[in-house]
This record gives sequence, C-alpha cells and structure tokens, in this order.
Amino acid sequence: MSDAQHVKERIQLVRDLSNEMAAYLHTLPDNIWRDPDVYASACEGWKIADVITHLILGANVFGMSITNAVKGVVDPPMGWSRPSSPEQGMERLVDTRNAIHEDLFYDFNASCKRFNSILLELEESSYSLPTWHPYFVISVDRLIDIRASELALHSWDIRYPIDRSARLSDRARPFLLDFLWRWLRSGFQKTEPLDSPIRYRFDLTDADGGYDVTVSGDNFTHTPSDDSPADVTLGCDTDTYILYCYGRLQLRRSVRRGRIALSGNEALAARFTEWFRG
Repeated sequence: MSDAQHVKERIQLVRDLSNEMAAYLHTLPDNIWRDPDVYASACEGWKIADVITHLILGANVFGMSITNAVKGVVDPPMGWSRPSSPEQGMERLVDTRNAIHEDLFYDFNASCKRFNSILLELEESSYSLPTWHPYFVISVDRLIDIRASELALHSWDIRYPIDRSARLSDRARPFLLDFLWRWLRSGFQKTEPLDSPIRYRFDLTDADGGYDVTVSGDNFTHTPSDDSPADVTLGCDTDTYILYCYGRLQLRRSVRRGRIALSGNEALAARFTEWFRG
C-alpha cells in the first residue's frame, strides 16, 4: 500500500519541477525551437527540442495511463505502443518535434498543466493501482516517481550545454538520491557471478560519508559506505555522483576536468558503465 503523504509530496515535486523548467524555458531564445538541430542537450543524441518533446509525450501518455488505471484499464492508451527499436522511438520523437515546431514551449506548459491536474484529482486509493508504462506495468505512485526523475534530470540536460556550471535542482536532489538505486536496478546488466565482488565507492566531498555500489556479477548492492576496502574510489560532490550514475557524465573527461578524483583500479572503474546502463 502506498504511503499517501509520501505520494502527495512527490506530486508536489512534479508540480514544482514543471514550474521550474517552464520558467527556465521562457528565458531561452526562440531559435531553440525554430532551428532545433543546432542546440544539443546533455542527453546523448538528443537536441534540447527533443528533450522537451519527450517530456510533452511523457506527460500525455502518463496522464492517459493514470486516467485508464482509475477506470481499471491497464492496456496501452489508444494510439500508443512501445517502439519496436530505439531508431523507431527516435523517429517518432523527431516527427512529433517537427510537427509541434515553434509551439514546443506552449505545448510543454499545456501538457504539464493537464498531467498535474490529473495528479491533484487522484484519490489516495488510486495511488497503488496498476498502470501501463511502455516497458512495464507499475503502480501509479511509481509512475509519478518516474515523471519526477525525468523532469529533474532533463532540466539539467537542457541547462548544461548552455551553462557548464549548471547544477541539479535543490528541490530534486534529495529525491534523486532516494530514486537512484531503482535507476541502477532498472539498468543493471547482469553477468555470470564474479569470483570476487567489485566495490565502487563514491566518497562525497559535500556530505558526510558516501555510497558503495558492490557488483557480484549477477547482482549488486547499493549501501552507505563503511570501513570495507574499495576496489575503486571516486571522490566527487553529490551532483556529480548522481549525474555519473545516471549516465550523464563520462569518467575520463570528469577526471581530466577535476570533477572526479579517481583512485584504485582504473580498468575496473571503466567497467562501471558496462554494469549500469540507462
């Protein structure tokens, strides 16, 4: 059973992050929408306009999924299906982006308003209902968490190419720390069991302690750091830890730029992104 107060806090977070992003998008030049192929985002292979289109589509399909869930329907919303390949998914995204064109900012605001209104109208008893997602069936409250994570990360994806000092939203950071283990779980690439587990330690420079990700091949654990020896230690701030684990930062570049202080087995360090893929 979902914790009602917890879900309500997540709903408020989605609203806050929607408003934060809308306020930032309002400051961007019109060429972002008129000439979208020029403006890259920090999300690999996506332009800023692609990211906004993705968030519009997400709000629309998640909203319909939740509306269906309240009616007891867990089928895909009418007209929606999972892309058969990443290439088809990207083709759909670009086609939608081009169709919306200069109205992306307005469509983003409208889609957020519709989705957030659906969330506010939910009864507490609906939070645990099963609902459709393109890749799985999950509860409504988990779908809300996914929306919050996308708004939080994609906001940084949009800001970073324009402002290299961009940081994660202060509102989003605690949530992303809590959500991180689920992200790692969803992208974990299991193999045969290892003879010896590999311990990756993230030693946070702006907080007390840090986190250990220990990979055993067919499984992994994500725990607060302890006194156990680590095979690889990455010293960094909390934002860098989150962004690296979410696949937004490259290890070598981050080390070269002083964003990550790396110690231990460098070959094992490079394997982290083989174990965990977004």
